Amino acid sequence: MRHLWKALLLSATLLTWVLWATACNSTVDSTGGCTGPACSALTAVCAKALACSGAACPPAPPPFNPAPSAEVCEAQNRLAKKLGTNRLLLGIMTEGAEENYERYIRGVPYGLKYIYLPERARAGGPCTDCNNCPNQPQGGWWGCWNRTGNDSRPGARLRNLFSSSEAAGQIPMVVYYTFYRTIGEGAGALERGVLNDTNNVRDYFRDWRFTLQVVNEYQQQNNKPVWVHIEPDLWGFAQQSSVGRNGPERLPVQVQEAAEGDCPTEENNFAGFGKCMLRMARHHAPQASIGLMASGWATGLGDINLGRGPNARLDAVALGKSTGEYLNKFRWGEDLGDFVVVEFSDRDAGFYAVSQNQADRWYDANNTEVPHFHRTFLWGKTLADTVKLPLVWWQIPMGHMGMNNTPRHWCDNRVDYLFEHLDEVAASQSIALAFGPGSGDQTTPATDGGNLANKVRAYAAGPGQKLICAP
Repeated sequence: MRHLWKALLLSATLLTWVLWATACNSTVDSTGGCTGPACSALTAVCAKALACSGAACPPAPPPFNPAPSAEVCEAQNRLAKKLGTNRLLLGIMTEGAEENYERYIRGVPYGLKYIYLPERARAGGPCTDCNNCPNQPQGGWWGCWNRTGNDSRPGARLRNLFSSSEAAGQIPMVVYYTFYRTIGEGAGALERGVLNDTNNVRDYFRDWRFTLQVVNEYQQQNNKPVWVHIEPDLWGFAQQSSVGRNGPERLPVQVQEAAEGDCPTEENNFAGFGKCMLRMARHHAPQASIGLMASGWATGLGDINLGRGPNARLDAVALGKSTGEYLNKFRWGEDLGDFVVVEFSDRDAGFYAVSQNQADRWYDANNTEVPHFHRTFLWGKTLADTVKLPLVWWQIPMGHMGMNNTPRHWCDNRVDYLFEHLDEVAASQSIALAFGPGSGDQTTPATDGGNLANKVRAYAAGPGQKLICAP
């Protein structure tokens, strides 16, 4: 059996070389290096992918398989019961543009589908009739997007997501990403005191309340699960900021006044702001499953997902614990939601290597050089243990090793690795993998040649990956 395993491993390595040679439009030399006239822009990426092959390669570590946490298991099983599954969920991003997304994912058995709400909250609060909704900024308020027929009710974008997801047997996930346009984005914005504008915060809370009411209306009528991902990056920016680094309570926010009665006891600071968002979610959409995001760069010490200089020496356990403890300060009582959202990267590794000259974005599938999967899984599991919630890996780049590293056709190895190591994903105390581009120039379901869709079909046709905590 040992010799058979070596033969299979050698075959897989040779196949990898062939795929990369094809992607580079060049040849692979006897040392596993990438050579040829068309390889100049890809040399760093190819070298990273093929550096560890043969006798010179350090021995790969054993599979990632730590003992699960009983408290995380309790939360995971509670959420899995609401969903009616004990298998790892596979998800996909969608967008309204038919030519870009929806027709390429229709009929593929994804278990989850997510969409962004990426616009500014309407000044003065949501309107009640989109046929009479003046004073909208350029592009319009998101509540009046995607209407069909004569329906003038705001919220069509969400109702369309809910109906299409229900028809496909999918869980809809709303990515509420409105803070950055309404109030400001980045640690610098928080340091400039943008949260002191109570009118903007009031508009934001009114928009959040409206979003939850649309979610609740659907759930009351259909009794179907809905996930809500609250504000990607925001909590990381607070932790990274010079003002909020020592605690979100140091960032002043007039929460009680801006929330207009929804949060009468929450403190008037950023910790109270986060608690207020959870409190409003439980009050206005009590059946919804809620998750905040933990960012790998939140500590300000470096990005757990990069390998540059001192970042390669960062302690994954210490960083995961630090970010988890920061998120715990947003607990409303004992409640921090139902899951925590994490990510590997926002863009394909090939894009970073070619367009940004950052070859260190490539994940080492042998798990010996930073950045690599086991290190990120360890960070994620430590985070899950600290917040006592399961993980949702989100916005996973969709490039693969057959791409040619041109816009929207970037190479990456995360899709391939994750599908080959779903047991390790489960061992990180995860409940879902959700794939999607972080910007419009990345690989998408329309440009990956059906690679992700084929893997999802094969997964759905088989036994699937049982959740690590599943009874």
